Amino acid sequence: MNDTQTKSAYGLGRAARLNLVWEMLNEMGETGRNMDAILASRFKHLQNSLERRDRRDLENRTRSVLLNYRKLLWWLKRIKLQPTMRTLLLADMILSEKSDIPQLEKLCNGAHNRMDMLTKEEIAGLKRLLGQDMIHDEMNEGVKADCPAWAEKGLKEIFGDDFAVELRALGDKPTTDYRVNTLKATREQVKDSLAKQGFKTVETTLSPVGLRQIDAGGPLLSETEAFRQGWIEVQDEGSQLLAHLVGAKKGMQVVDFCAGAGGKTLAIAALMENGGHLVACDVHSKRLQRAKVRLKRAGVVNAERRQLEQTFDKWVKKSRGKFDRVLIDAPCSGTGTWRRNPDSKWSKDENDLGELVKLQSEILESATRLTKSGGRVIYATCSLLPEENEHQIEKFLQTNDTFKLMPAKDVWAELELGDYPSKIEDYLRLSPAQNNCDGFFACVLEKL
Repeated sequence: MNDTQTKSAYGLGRAARLNLVWEMLNEMGETGRNMDAILASRFKHLQNSLERRDRRDLENRTRSVLLNYRKLLWWLKRIKLQPTMRTLLLADMILSEKSDIPQLEKLCNGAHNRMDMLTKEEIAGLKRLLGQDMIHDEMNEGVKADCPAWAEKGLKEIFGDDFAVELRALGDKPTTDYRVNTLKATREQVKDSLAKQGFKTVETTLSPVGLRQIDAGGPLLSETEAFRQGWIEVQDEGSQLLAHLVGAKKGMQVVDFCAGAGGKTLAIAALMENGGHLVACDVHSKRLQRAKVRLKRAGVVNAERRQLEQTFDKWVKKSRGKFDRVLIDAPCSGTGTWRRNPDSKWSKDENDLGELVKLQSEILESATRLTKSGGRVIYATCSLLPEENEHQIEKFLQTNDTFKLMPAKDVWAELELGDYPSKIEDYLRLSPAQNNCDGFFACVLEKL
């Protein structure tokens, strides 16, 4: 039996895995579902057929097509092949994996659970890719960086000469970070507990309560004692830093205005030592329901969940001027998380960005009303685009003279968070290239 017919030593054969990647890419294109959701669904359905190395190969091959999407489109136009998920995948096999035509013909033999046989047109076009590298000298800077056109101008404005370096880092394999729940355990206790179950971790360099996984071995995280006991949560180090920038303390009144499933709510509750009053708001009831489970597992008792009907909810008007800290983790384009969600690069356009900027402006206008005199608003996104960040804040301050910008570097020093990790003083900006965490933006506004 040849390579396409046999199972690998660890599950599916190469041909079956290639076909599965093609199916998943088609599903993304047809349904708009994100990569993580589709991978999770397929892995669950095939859990008895897949080993860990199968899953890793399927994820890596799918990611490769998404991370090289714009470059692959450039090549397909050059070799005059119609761009489809199939031709994108085949081209990536040659340019990324250095496969040759005979190998692809073996993998695509038309048998059960195999991709259809290569056509004469595909063979003729793909032959022109043999011996080529993914990046070609004739590509422009945006194509080389695989940056979608709708985000290229803004990212060049922010990064300037570092544009290529920053975009390359946004395509690297993401880290796996955990936040220690200090309501229940210390970082050393959690690290030791995970080590006993095969998880190798190191302490994060910026977050004082973070651990970073350095080995993919061990059981599933949900099967560990640390997770079951509520000692840890999965949270990128950058996201942990944003929670610290809020400066929430025991006894304060704090609101997490766009709480979602409660990741930063949990972190803030720990910083408040379960004292004071913390409100987690969101317009999505399902997200808040997930937050309920997480809050209970973490042992948080000072937080309440509140569903808002709309951005300018009646509760906001009734609660005007009551809160010491207001965190606005605003909905955004997610450009800072492209290394985790490469499909999101291609699921948005200029219209989507315009709608997000408008929504962010409305949220700012509404949520800032909750702040008491002398209180602070922390506006944050997981985007790196100036339209959603610096420009948004500048526009807000032009029409709201009751707030002033607090230099993020000064707030960082005030909170004794260690070395300031950002290149700019007024705003906190984190990126994979500079900080080895997801890309984030944050600023602090104080009510006069």
